[in-house]
Formats: sequence, structure tokens, C-alpha cells
Amino acid sequence: MTDPFAPSPPPGSPGGWRPSDSDRQRVADRLRQAVDEGRLDLHEYDQRLRASEQAPTMAALERVVADLPAAPEAVLAQIGEITITENTVHTPAGPIPLHGSQWMVQDQWMATQKIPTWAIVLAIVGFFCLTIFSLLFLLAKETIYRGHVQVTVSNGAQQYVTYVPVQSYAQVQYVHQQVNYARSLAAR
Repeated sequence: MTDPFAPSPPPGSPGGWRPSDSDRQRVADRLRQAVDEGRLDLHEYDQRLRASEQAPTMAALERVVADLPAAPEAVLAQIGEITITENTVHTPAGPIPLHGSQWMVQDQWMATQKIPTWAIVLAIVGFFCLTIFSLLFLLAKETIYRGHVQVTVSNGAQQYVTYVPVQSYAQVQYVHQQVNYARSLAAR
């Protein structure tokens, strides 16, 4: 923990503001997480929790957790192997800043039609009962989707491409919706 006797910032600066209940709750949640991670023992947790409850300024409150790593950002969206948080696009090749990122999506899938298995079975079984009319079952068709949707994210010189496998039109639409959501986050 840092020095509790460090000088306080001037009252007009953000560090000199009085902490709100939600500010204190955020620090308490981070302390609880640090105990779960094994970074603090229960005695030190108790001391820091009391210090956060008594902190008169934001600067004093921030000093309580200054030596702990920042809490991980919440995941807002997942597109294939790309994870999007509030400020960053996490890829296997490394992080890319979210703000100002460009998103491209390209469908690379095809739809084929085939005779469903149930129609073949009914045609064979029905042939012994209804003879030639059972062959009408072979006119039934089902659409099969195969392929992937290519999603490209870039920001400046950084770029990453992922391929999301799809097997239905609903999956294709879902990938497009996720990319549109990512675009709206990047535009903020």
C-alpha cells in the first residue's frame, strides 16, 4: 500500500474530489477480487477496506488500490477468436485499439440443396406400399449452408482476419450483427 501521509491534491482537481458511494463500491469490489486472485490476504483486505471507507478524497481512495493491477475489462462481444472490450479488440496476434478501428465482413459460404434423409427413407418404404407415388418424396429438398464469414479488423498498420464457420443463414446474420455492433463501439 502506498504512503497514507502523502500530500493531498488541491481541492479543485479530480483527485481532490470527494468519493461517491459507487466509487467506494468499485474499490471494495477490486479489493475482493484481489483476495480471490491471491494478491491480498484477509488481514490486508480488511485494512484496505477500512481505508477506502474513510478516504476523504478520490486520490486517497485510489491510493488504496494503486499497487494492484487494474481489473480486466468486461467482454462486450465475441466474433470468432476476436474479443471486444470497452477500449480494445483482443486478437491472437495482439491487441488493437477499438476506437477508430475499421471492420469489414465478407461472406464466403454457399447454399446447396439436397434430398433430405427422411425423404429417401419414406420413398423406399413407401415404394412397397404406394409404389410409384412414393417417389414423389424424392422431390423434397433441403438447403445446406457451408463455408465461413471472413471478418477483418484494422486500425492503422494493425490488422487481423478471422474466419467464422457457418452452417445456417441465422449464423451468417448473427456474425453480421456482431460486426455492426463492433462498428458502433468503434465509432464512439
